[in-house]
Amino acid sequence: MPLKIRIKPEAKIFAGGAVLKNVGKHAADLLVLSDSPVLREEYMMNMDRRADSDVTNVYFLLQIIYLFRGKDQPMDTLVIDTVRSFGRLYPAYADTVAVIIQHLEAGESFKALKITHDILKQYEKEHAKDGNPPSGDPALPTKEPNA
Repeated sequence: MPLKIRIKPEAKIFAGGAVLKNVGKHAADLLVLSDSPVLREEYMMNMDRRADSDVTNVYFLLQIIYLFRGKDQPMDTLVIDTVRSFGRLYPAYADTVAVIIQHLEAGESFKALKITHDILKQYEKEHAKDGNPPSGDPALPTKEPNA
């Protein structure tokens, strides 16, 4: 099924193995005709950030699963086990982790990534409030994601 995506000026997207940038002064509409992974810049995490915290590590793994898809590939099991471990380490996220795992097992890696993106944004917001940078701090807030 085709995907229509609007790219703001100077914004980047990852599409089918390539990073594309809108170099124009106006938004650009693209139609992706193949079943390729597409990721907006706001969802992209580069490799340098993956070790910042437990949540960035999980997010980066889910990003890799989404971008380099492969239902029932050997890495899928490893990622699901890692997400389960994350849920055990941070029980406040147990329900959310269960939903992430359901999406991964159903082959819906973008839905899993989107939920984890919400957790990551909450984490970054929480650490911005307390004045501690998220980098190097593996602790997560104990609040529920939608509380």
